[in-house]
Amino acid sequence: MFNKLIELYTKGDIAQLSQSILHSTSWKQHDFTAYGNMQIEKLWLKSLEQFGFLTLSKKQVVQGKEFSAIYFELATDNEEKSISLTLFLEHNNAHFKRLHCVIDTTKLAQLLALTPEQVIAQLPAPDPLFLSQFDHQMHPQSYHAVPQDVCEMPDGVNQTITQWWNIWQEKHLASFDKIYSKDAEINVAGIGVNHGFFALRKFQLKLHNRMNRSYCQLENICFDSDKASVAVQWHIDGDYLDGDTIKRIRIPVISIIELNDNMIVAEQFQVDWLAICKGYNLTYPFA
Repeated sequence: MFNKLIELYTKGDIAQLSQSILHSTSWKQHDFTAYGNMQIEKLWLKSLEQFGFLTLSKKQVVQGKEFSAIYFELATDNEEKSISLTLFLEHNNAHFKRLHCVIDTTKLAQLLALTPEQVIAQLPAPDPLFLSQFDHQMHPQSYHAVPQDVCEMPDGVNQTITQWWNIWQEKHLASFDKIYSKDAEINVAGIGVNHGFFALRKFQLKLHNRMNRSYCQLENICFDSDKASVAVQWHIDGDYLDGDTIKRIRIPVISIIELNDNMIVAEQFQVDWLAICKGYNLTYPFA
C-alpha cells in the first residue's frame, strides 16, 4: 500500500492506486476533502503537475493495524530542492478508507520558484470551517483525552508519548530535556531540519504566543512495534493574533515520532501552512 502511494508521485501510477480506492474513500489534502475516485484523481493530477516524477530520497513508515502513516521526501535529480509529504490513513490492508495527506507547501513554493501568495492562489477551496464551540477554559473539569485513550502502547512508549503530548497540551516545557535525545533530528514544516530540540521549543513558544486560549486535541494515534515509531494525528485550536485581528482557527498536524530506548531520536512535525493561511485568510508567514 505504501509503495502504491510513492509510485503515484514518482511514476504517475494512477491506475495501480485507483484499485485501492473505494467509492466511499475520502482523501483530505490542503484542507479540502475529496470523495470517491473521480474527485480524488483530480487531486492526484494536480500534484503530478506541480511536483510529480521526482525521486524518492527519504521514507519513514508507521505500520499499524487499521491505521498507518508514511512520511517521505521527493527530490530533484541534483537534490537541490525537495518536497515532503505525510499521509495518515485508515485502511483494511487492501483498500483505503480515509486518508489525510499533508504536503509541506512552503517547500512546494520553493520547488516551483513561486511566492507563497502564488501557491495559496493555486490551492483548492478549503472545506467549510466547523470549529468546536467547546472551550476548555470554560469547562475545567471536563476530561481531556491522553494518548493511552486513543492507542494501546507499551508502558515505556506510552510514558514518552504522554510526556510529548503534555508539552503541547499542558505546556510542560521541562519535558523537552527528559524525552528528546540531544542529537534528535527534528523537521518542522516551514522551518526545516534541526538537531536537538531547541528549534522545536522555540517554535512551540512562538506558536502559542501568537494564539490566545490555545488548546490541543488528539484525533488518532498509530504505533509500529517493529520500528518503535508513532504517528499522531492532532490539531491545535485557538484565537490567532493576525496583526490587529483575532481569528478563531484550527491547525491540523501530523507528527511522526521515532523512538530509541523510549527517547525521541527523530520527529516530523507536518503542517500545510499555506492551506491554513488560505482557509482562514491569514497573513504569511504564520509564525
